[in-house]
Amino acid sequence: MALKISIADTRPGTKTVALDGRLDSESAEELDRRLEELWQCPFEVLVLDLERLSYISSLGLRSLFRAQKEMGRRQGESLFLKPQPTVRKVFDIAMAVDLASVFASPQELDAYLDSMQSKVAGEADAMP
Repeated sequence: MALKISIADTRPGTKTVALDGRLDSESAEELDRRLEELWQCPFEVLVLDLERLSYISSLGLRSLFRAQKEMGRRQGESLFLKPQPTVRKVFDIAMAVDLASVFASPQELDAYLDSMQSKVAGEADAMP
């Protein structure tokens, strides 16, 4: 099964990249190309929706790691949504992603993003 990549603006300052299929040696290059295009846009949060990702190879991990690194360089965040058990196991084994950035549901992700925005708004209100 080929990899389908969908990119959407899901919230202000947030891009969501949904992956459907297999992220392997054949599809990692396409993901890298699509992410290169995405880096031309300003945004603070990258959500990688992995609900429909059925398989990830080492090249796929490299693509996700590069996305995390780019978001870190931008002083943004990369978050992972609903990885399947097989994909999550690969993350665990490779220790490729910060598991604190992995969310089990869109509601859990939204609650995290809301709390982060409230925190920033509170800091702005406290400034003289």
